[in-house]
Amino acid sequence: MAENSVDIDEIQLHLAELDWQRGLTRDQIRRRYRELPDIIYLRLPDSKRFKSPEEVLRTAALARSRAEGEFMGAEPELPEQESLDEGGPPAWGGDPLFSPGAILDTGIAEVREE
Repeated sequence: MAENSVDIDEIQLHLAELDWQRGLTRDQIRRRYRELPDIIYLRLPDSKRFKSPEEVLRTAALARSRAEGEFMGAEPELPEQESLDEGGPPAWGGDPLFSPGAILDTGIAEVREE
């Protein structure tokens, strides 16, 4: 597994073992699950109380679009292929957090391999 990749299934299993009844902040999650990867922890807002493992992972996945000020919802319809065909930005598409080892098409014709 690559250095920056994480096993989402394993993380979800560890998170499922926590008591979510009263909600947990990211710091409370970290105290109870010390091995929570930084790549997840740092994508969570510090004052929000999460109610489930699914909410934690969904929030972490959406962090990139929130940080860029272009929040488009949980499942934005981004024209990834059309953008790449026109030499557009490589950031369109899946989140590398959930695609470990994936090859990113930069949209630069000179970099593409046949």
